Amino acid sequence: MKLSLTVKTNLVLVPTLLILLAVSLTVVRRIADQTALEETDQTARLMMSAAQATFDYTVEQIKPTLEAKYDFLVQSVSSYAATETIGRVERQFHDYRYHVAALNPTNKRDLADAWEANAIQVLARDGAPSEFKDVRETDKGRFAVIAVPIRITNAACLSCHSVPEAAPTTMVETYGRDNGFGWKLNEVIGAQVVSVPMSVAQKRADSLFKGVFVVLVTAFAAIWLIANLVMYFVVARRLGRLAQLAERVSKGDIDLTGMSAMSATGGDEVASLTRAFERMRVSLSLAMQAIRS
Repeated sequence: MKLSLTVKTNLVLVPTLLILLAVSLTVVRRIADQTALEETDQTARLMMSAAQATFDYTVEQIKPTLEAKYDFLVQSVSSYAATETIGRVERQFHDYRYHVAALNPTNKRDLADAWEANAIQVLARDGAPSEFKDVRETDKGRFAVIAVPIRITNAACLSCHSVPEAAPTTMVETYGRDNGFGWKLNEVIGAQVVSVPMSVAQKRADSLFKGVFVVLVTAFAAIWLIANLVMYFVVARRLGRLAQLAERVSKGDIDLTGMSAMSATGGDEVASLTRAFERMRVSLSLAMQAIRS
């Protein structure tokens, strides 16, 4: 089976373009997904910073002020203040979650779930990292999660959490005697956990990928079309005409009766071949005329 020059070129060009397109889209997809993950991680860190700022503000300014007037107020507890503050953010941004998780919490709403309990145990190990990161798969989608340890570094905290007898009466009356006691100095008793849905950033990443996909497909289609047009008009059509002339000459029609000789302008290889053929035809015609005379 004879294949034209254009077909042979496309047998190489099309697979090459498809491979390049596949590689390009794979790279773009990975970059888009990584960007979504980094954006989600940054959002989680902003939430964590806001919660930690509330922690610090409560400990440094609110707690001393309230303790000077009251035996115990829940508003002076840093974890309570952070939970209430970030909780107002959660009302506006659904599925964004902040949780002060503990294995033995004073307030039962702070009880760690299975994943949080595992994170706390990891953070409590010797030589543990300063944070625990993961991507959780849930029925609501994928969530980027960051957990940072809550460590008892201030001995004053033990006045409320060592034994029930040492705790403020109001605290015991509010939360009972069964939870939030037995804590030790330098012990990791819990973690601040921030969970951010990846769906928001992923939608932007998918939109970016779709846009790049359209651009790349259009660009590669344009390259294929231009390459074929160039191949046809610059090479294939000119060579085809030259082949027709050569066929005529090979059959004895040296003067190319009924068909003008092919002119060639330009400096490319096809033009040079055309000029050489024309010189050969003219020389052959003069030789045949000399023989006849």
